[in-house]
Amino acid sequence: MITQPLHILQCNSTGGDDCVNHGAGHATQPIHVRVAEATPSKWADGIVLRATSDGWIGIALFGNDDTHEGDTATVWVWNHADLTAHLSAGAPVALHSVYNVLASGRSRVSVVRL
Repeated sequence: MITQPLHILQCNSTGGDDCVNHGAGHATQPIHVRVAEATPSKWADGIVLRATSDGWIGIALFGNDDTHEGDTATVWVWNHADLTAHLSAGAPVALHSVYNVLASGRSRVSVVRL
């Protein structure tokens, strides 16, 4: 797995789903969701390749800035929570390239993109 600075990958969760951190990969800020929704051209569709219990999510993105139309690029993102119950392999998602928001159905989560 890719090594990242520990301060990003630490979570000061108070228990349950609440996270007291406000950085990327932790609590989703409503303003990030709003501006992401207001910039639809920055979303890239993808399919989950793998999600791990320690927050890593591998995604095959289709036709984004890193690929030519019709090609795919594999990217890894991280969120403080275990999202394996919600993001199984093959699940359709979208990743916002500017605001680092991952969309799955109606859910929006903040991620760190590697």
